Amino acid sequence: MSADQLPLAGRRIVVTRTREQAAGLVDRLHALGATVLVIPLLTTVPIATPEEIERTAAEVRSAAEPRWVAFTSATAVRLVVGAAGVELLAGMLVAAVGPATAGVLEAAGRAPDLITAEHDASGLAAAMITRGISGATVWFPSAEGASGRLERALRDRGATVHVQPLYRSVMPEDATQRLRRAINEGIDAITLTSGSTARHLASILGDRPLPADVAIVCIGDQTASEARAARLPVTAVAADPSAAGLARALQECLSAEPLR
Repeated sequence: MSADQLPLAGRRIVVTRTREQAAGLVDRLHALGATVLVIPLLTTVPIATPEEIERTAAEVRSAAEPRWVAFTSATAVRLVVGAAGVELLAGMLVAAVGPATAGVLEAAGRAPDLITAEHDASGLAAAMITRGISGATVWFPSAEGASGRLERALRDRGATVHVQPLYRSVMPEDATQRLRRAINEGIDAITLTSGSTARHLASILGDRPLPADVAIVCIGDQTASEARAARLPVTAVAADPSAAGLARALQECLSAEPLR
């Protein structure tokens, strides 16, 4: 098949995570023929020191079994492992949301004991509860302002939960200029992979709506819900919350539309 016959040939798609974070998605879209504009709408700023991370890990390791650490993002994994190596997780059962977070753990040398397909804290909490969480001590290294759903669900089932904010998500300084330029030059779709990217997109747009023919495609139901709450018109939601699922949703959404 020639390049101009590929399903997304001629399409310009904005990916709102960094190239590192969205590598699988970017590669898939390129393979489908799309032109990909990587315009991160969020970056992370660490707010916990390595010493604080080590101290919390040591406190959890000193508790009676079972001991868990719950990861709901690859960023949290990188910060924890970066603080003192994967040995920091010794003596804990490790739970991870989705294959991306699990992959970062595996690359660091610690395969998770529990991986969920759901890309949200509620799904992880439900999976942990099925393993038996009463009397457990759980460390939840998280983003600042993370939803309290995991914490509440586990505490309701008898766990002691240590929530430790490790980082906050902020919008890069050049994001507004870069995204507005891309919109003016013409794009076909914008991908959203978190509530933060949705809120930052809404902030950039302000009272200037996207052109009607620009699709907003979300990685999952939670992201779509937060996008709608930010008054963004969601065009499609991936059936499978993964890079592959998002690529399929884009293909299905855009293949039925005429080229710009």
